[in-house]
Amino acid sequence: MRLATFQPQLGVHCETTTLRNMIHHAGADISEAMLFGLGQGIDFQYWDAPDPGRGAPMLTGRIEPALLSRNACKALGVELREARSPDPESASAAAAELLEAGHVVGVSVDIFYLDYFSSRSHFASHYIALYGLDDSLAHVVDTEQQGGAQTLPAESLRRARASDEGFMPSPHLHLYVERLPARLTTDTDAVLREQIWNAIRLTAQRMSGDRGPRFGIRALRRAASEIAGWSDTLASPDETVPGVGRFWRFAGTGGANFRKLYREFLLEARQRYGDSELDSFVEDFGDVQRQWDQAIDMLTAYRRADDGRGQLEAVAARLNAIADAEQAVFEGLLVSAAKRAGEQV
Repeated sequence: MRLATFQPQLGVHCETTTLRNMIHHAGADISEAMLFGLGQGIDFQYWDAPDPGRGAPMLTGRIEPALLSRNACKALGVELREARSPDPESASAAAAELLEAGHVVGVSVDIFYLDYFSSRSHFASHYIALYGLDDSLAHVVDTEQQGGAQTLPAESLRRARASDEGFMPSPHLHLYVERLPARLTTDTDAVLREQIWNAIRLTAQRMSGDRGPRFGIRALRRAASEIAGWSDTLASPDETVPGVGRFWRFAGTGGANFRKLYREFLLEARQRYGDSELDSFVEDFGDVQRQWDQAIDMLTAYRRADDGRGQLEAVAARLNAIADAEQAVFEGLLVSAAKRAGEQV
């Protein structure tokens, strides 16, 4: 079974790419950046390394998997369905049934088992959009970095979906869009415009608050303080430190990727809402993105640095500057969002 009218939609982050493909096939054309913003996707999260000393903690730039899709669909009035099958056979049967009913199916997978993926590590918090499946082949859409529309052996997809290894595994989980509200397809622009400031408010509220040492700005400062000493605390810093830089730059969970997406969301919001007050926030997020890129450049250059510890101290200083900048911009957005809410009362 393969959806005959399906048109792949490209994106840079796995979950928003998957969500965009599901919603587009259901009848609404919404950008990845808009879905990311309405999904309140930006964050910073600190997850302890399974084996401290041998590896770095998992440092991500987004909220938890699937929560972004739930938030975006709630804002849009879209019925999002989630289900988990008990075994590979049931998972394949459920996917085939949904395809027969005309749905694009979002599936959670471990990248280790995807034939087209260059990475040979387990990461089980990846999403792809499934639009065709038979006994031998699966047709999916991944991120632009992974080539967009791909075909792989059905058995590889089965293994990828069944994996319980890697970061935040969700074996046999699938998502799909039940139906779209009629107004979202006939007046998409108006629906988006109505939801933008509420999504900004909720995101800014969360990012401005103190949610402990594992989430948000406080987690970013914690990461900065620990990175400064990685030359002494990591068993193989020459391998691990550049690896973190590459992860932040190229992986869907990376730092600068999501800052760029949020800037694009604010820019699109400015165009739709016609509010010039957003101009300064678009500019501020451009600066945040540049600072993330600078921190990543320093991490990837660690092995070539004359003074490794000094290099990491410079990274820590940059991350603390990023934390200051993000704190300021989200506090500013919260003030503006409150003003907009007052104007609408």
